[in-house]
Amino acid sequence: MKMLAHCPMCHSAYEPSEIRLLGEKGTTRLFHCTCGSCKHAVLAVVLEAAGSVSSVGLMTDMEVQDAMRFQLAGPVTTDECIAVHRLLESESQAICAALLDRKA
Repeated sequence: MKMLAHCPMCHSAYEPSEIRLLGEKGTTRLFHCTCGSCKHAVLAVVLEAAGSVSSVGLMTDMEVQDAMRFQLAGPVTTDECIAVHRLLESESQAICAALLDRKA
């Protein structure tokens, strides 16, 4: 938990209530941290091994509830990847137009 002391974006100290343990397996733990100052969120994997601690953080727009839900989701299948690729390939212009309309 001490490794998750400060927000990587604004460097504000996390409050203990802003750090949530989502799961653990052996010596690996997954945390979700939301900065109370800048509101950015981080998913962090912390691994303890042979007397040392390593961590990897990933900035995310997920709230803690989203992270918990996705953690329980199954892996993406090959067929799902191919289906998304085909959809993007055939509908890319319509998708871009819809996204641009949404920004206006």
